[in-house]
Amino acid sequence: MVQYYYTCHRELWFFANRINMNYDDENIKIGRQIQRDSYDRNTKEVMVDGKIAVDVLEDEDTVYEVKKSSALEEPSIMQLKYYLWYLKNEKGIEMDGVMAYPEERERRRIELTEEDEREIEEAVEEIREIISRETPPKREEKPFCENCSFYDLCWV
Repeated sequence: MVQYYYTCHRELWFFANRINMNYDDENIKIGRQIQRDSYDRNTKEVMVDGKIAVDVLEDEDTVYEVKKSSALEEPSIMQLKYYLWYLKNEKGIEMDGVMAYPEERERRRIELTEEDEREIEEAVEEIREIISRETPPKREEKPFCENCSFYDLCWV
């Protein structure tokens, strides 16, 4: 939900309320295939407490978030930082983070700072507030709306 929070509050509300239009989205299918085909020697798709789904664990000390592209980089980085925050605060495990874009052959080390921790705590509170609403937030036009699986629901 953290990634949706940083992308679109309306999409976050839909997701949290089990309104999902992504099942047949080609980009999501491609992303899942890239994740399956990358990082063969590592542990993949690790579920922690039923709350976070880590894409890849490397040597039990590095969490990878694997994405098809860097197009929505900030939301993806914040999702990874949330994983690092959760592991640190809920499990007492400090790990390194890496954003990986196999198709772009790019990796970036991601560090969780104290400022990030405060921002994530605020975001988690706001996420709770948004998803508890009776109706979704108003639509807000963004540059990537036309590629969103909810486009027809929001704009047509």
